[in-house]
Amino acid sequence: MKTNRESDAMHAAAASDDDALRQRFPKPTLPAAIYQALTIVGMNAYLLYLVVQQQSSPVAIALFAVLELILMSLITNLALIGVPQPLRVGSPAMPIPKRIFAIAFVSAGLLGVAWFGVSNDRERIVELIRQRDPIGALRELNILWPLLTSAALAASVSLGDRLRWSRTGGSFVNGTAMQAAPKFITAVVAPVVALLLSDHAYMMDSTRGAIVWCIVYLALKSALELLFLAGHFFGMLDAGPRGGKRGK
Repeated sequence: MKTNRESDAMHAAAASDDDALRQRFPKPTLPAAIYQALTIVGMNAYLLYLVVQQQSSPVAIALFAVLELILMSLITNLALIGVPQPLRVGSPAMPIPKRIFAIAFVSAGLLGVAWFGVSNDRERIVELIRQRDPIGALRELNILWPLLTSAALAASVSLGDRLRWSRTGGSFVNGTAMQAAPKFITAVVAPVVALLLSDHAYMMDSTRGAIVWCIVYLALKSALELLFLAGHFFGMLDAGPRGGKRGK
């Protein structure tokens, strides 16, 4: 059994992490929250527009979500370079090679989920693989610029957090990691849910089925991202510290 001293140390560490989160992630102002919400809605609406205009497809949407998450993971880890491990809130002590392996492993799993979720669009995937031109494939799917835009936004958040940490010191929390949470859930859940809800439409009309799939997928993606934003704005990070109440 844990001693009282060990328990107190764990509670103190948890409280310290909570303090760091509150310090680094103060509730956004109303204009900032509105801007973030418009960014989320605008990006997903643009992706849906591409599908409706038959300039994109389910495979492009699923691929965008996975690649977006991979880029955010890379940006998050790059921002940790030079930050001492004890100051990295929410970042496990893991060597760079193991981090790379973990990102590759998780990415492969997410691509597997996407492969299952876009089962009616697999011929398109095989065709793109045969081209052996990743950048050209992204251009052809019309998701290259949305990916670059998402990466630029994530990089600006990480850079801002890093510059703030350089000025103030203390614990370092990367805002990009927080933004990636709903995107990860989307990449795991949305492809399968969209497939189940669009399967009947696919049987009737492949074009209609693809649009239904994308609507369901992007609706889930938007809802999760907006839900996390709302939780942040309405005080998700202002909850009491883990493991007990703070003493007065």
